[in-house]
Amino acid sequence: MTIIGGVFILLGVLITLYLIVRLRQALSSHRWPSVVGDLDSAELKSVIYRGKEVNGTADQASADIVNFKYHYQIHGKLYEGTRVTFSDAINKTSGSLKKIKAMYQGKNQIVIYYNPKSPDQSVLIPGVSMYNITPFITSLLFIAGGIFIMFLDV
Repeated sequence: MTIIGGVFILLGVLITLYLIVRLRQALSSHRWPSVVGDLDSAELKSVIYRGKEVNGTADQASADIVNFKYHYQIHGKLYEGTRVTFSDAINKTSGSLKKIKAMYQGKNQIVIYYNPKSPDQSVLIPGVSMYNITPFITSLLFIAGGIFIMFLDV
């Protein structure tokens, strides 16, 4: 049980570190300069997750994600981007995704925020949202669960 508890703690710590990096990027993006760029596509895409197949059937789950593409130019160099927010990898509610899509529907030119130290890093909506904070609950539950499992082994 100690090994399982350690794995849970390790996963929780790794997830937390990843989330902290994303949170720091989201916070710093408020200070990034902006440029007008071109929106190539602004869609919502359904992704289907298939579980392990048992007796000829597999469990399936689906989620909608943002699927944006845009390009912009900094000091004569062309860059492409796909990031809408710093929480794109986190599942959002359908209403939240539709709101994001509606903000850009029918627009050809958009404002793009880019990292001045690394212009290939860009985002359409800078800053932190609730979706940057709530995943910390999951990572902390992994850590707490691992500690609980380790002490349960005593």
